[in-house]
This record gives sequence, C-alpha cells and structure tokens, in this order.
Amino acid sequence: MRFEAERIGIVKLGAIGDVVNSLPFVNRLRAAAPHARITWIIAPLAHGLVAGHPAVDEFLVADVKRSANWMPLRRELRARRFDLVIDLQRILKSALIARATGARYRVGFDRARSKEGAWLFATDRIPANPRPGVTVAQYLEFADFLGCPAVTPRYDLPVEPFAPPAAAEKRIVVHTGATKSANRWYADKWAALCARLVGELGATVHLSGSANEADEIAAIRARAGVNPQSIVSHAGQLSLKETGGLIASSRLFIGPDTGPLHMAAAVNTPVVALFGAADPARTGPFRVRQALVSHAVPCSPCRRRDCNVEGHPCMRDLEVDAVFEAARLILG
Repeated sequence: MRFEAERIGIVKLGAIGDVVNSLPFVNRLRAAAPHARITWIIAPLAHGLVAGHPAVDEFLVADVKRSANWMPLRRELRARRFDLVIDLQRILKSALIARATGARYRVGFDRARSKEGAWLFATDRIPANPRPGVTVAQYLEFADFLGCPAVTPRYDLPVEPFAPPAAAEKRIVVHTGATKSANRWYADKWAALCARLVGELGATVHLSGSANEADEIAAIRARAGVNPQSIVSHAGQLSLKETGGLIASSRLFIGPDTGPLHMAAAVNTPVVALFGAADPARTGPFRVRQALVSHAVPCSPCRRRDCNVEGHPCMRDLEVDAVFEAARLILG
C-alpha cells in the first residue's frame, strides 16, 4: 500500500446505489490490508443495507442532516485516530468529515470530479481521468492509487434470503420508483409492461418500492388487468436486505437508474435498465448481464434530478415494446 495505515476510515454516506457500488473497492482494500481496522462512516439508511459486511470492522453511523450531530461525530472520529481516510463521496459534507478525523492522509477525488470544492480538503487526490467509466470503476481507481493488488471485483452484499421461487415460477422484480424524478417512467407504461410479462412470458412480477410508492404500485397492479396473484406488491413491506434477497432469487430485474438496480448487479441478477436523464456511461450497472434501454433525444443524458424539458420526452417516448423485447431476449 502507498500509505502505512493500521486504522483506515472510509467516508461514503449514501445514496443506496453509490454505497453498493463502493463494495468492490472495500473488498479490494481489505485484501490489500488484511490486518488494518477499517471503519466506514455511513448514513443511517444505507447502513441498513451493508451492516455486517465482512470487509468492514466497524460502521460509524453519521446522521449529519442535523447540525447538532456534528460535534459528537467529530469526537467519535478523533477518538479512532485514523491514519488514512478515503473520501468516496466527493462533496463538501464528506470532505469536512474526512478533515474532522485529523488523519494524516486524506485521499479524495481529483478536482474535476469533486463537487463544492471538496478536493481542497484532501491531502492526496487520485489522478484525473478523462474517461472514468461507471461508478464502480471510479471507486476502484482509489485502490489503484493506494497500490492495492488487483483482484476480481466482488460485492459480497449482505442480503436476507427470500422465499425461493416455485419450480415453475419465472420471477421478475420490477422496481418502478427512483429518487430523481427525471429517471422515472410512467405508471401506465409500467402497467402495460407488467401485463405483457405475465401474459406473454408467463412471469410472476414482484413490484418493489417504498411505502410512499404503495398507491402508485397498487394502481399499476389494477391497471395491468391480469390475475392479481401474478403481480405481487412489496411496497413498504421489505427492508433493504430483504429487497436484496428478493432480487437475488429472481430471474430478472427491471427498473430505472436507482439503488435497487445496482443491488441487482451486486447479486448478479440480470437487468433491464431504463435510462433517460441518467448517463449509463457513468451510472450504468457494472459487469452483469444487462440490456440498457433508452429513447434518444437531443437533451439526453442531462444528468438532472428534475426534467426541465416540456413533456419529459426521454422517458415519455420510451416505448413498452422496447423494454419488453429487452426482457424477452435476456430471459432467452
């Protein structure tokens, strides 16, 4: 390793997809430093997914949305006496956390890939990369910079086992939601897709989502117009680890660029990924059998959180036929 370090901190607070995509780096770091104590500073929600990961000695859960939590967190960070801290988050908040550790070495992204001036708080930065690749590959650049020997990328995502499918069940997970509204498809299109997955492929569709999405998912089930037993809603009913187990037990995952898409890649479930505003060259799934479906428009990919073009054409004009055919081909 480039730096001698017995106590290593990783700053990666969220979101879910980014946390999942950090795991190949974390595993490679552990392989390079088997005797180091690795602490991951993480946000509460994401902690629920990766708690118990075998490459991490300790998770330090940091709820930094409340300003009152900063001073207690600083004391916790200082007490650990980190030799090396790696900031995978690239924003000011994570840079301040890394700085607060007092670590001699603080490694962050290069200036071009940092936000909010976060690069200024690092003592060392990974080299600039004009063609950085998807998120997993960018995190693995930290391993290259640190001198970690190359290993086969692994996630080892800890999931809760889900009831295995019956022998004849063709289980497909469909995730309709996305944190960024610009990444979302439309309920009527999801309903039409689910109807075809059931009617033409004989699949059982499992709809995953949060409690906030329960009404929309119920409407999708009703609008699909097929046997209700063929479309199962899990909205608000599963933890993140249970959702991971559901995806791992399935033949296929279909969804937009959002956390569960990257969970599917982590558990090696083939994916059909819907891309519009999001850029698959940056946030596409990593090394999993996949079909990326999009509708080309001049403004895509814009990487925006909310669409600023009337009618949201990149997703509005993405046809059900294209998504269904991609699913049919992957299922063989």
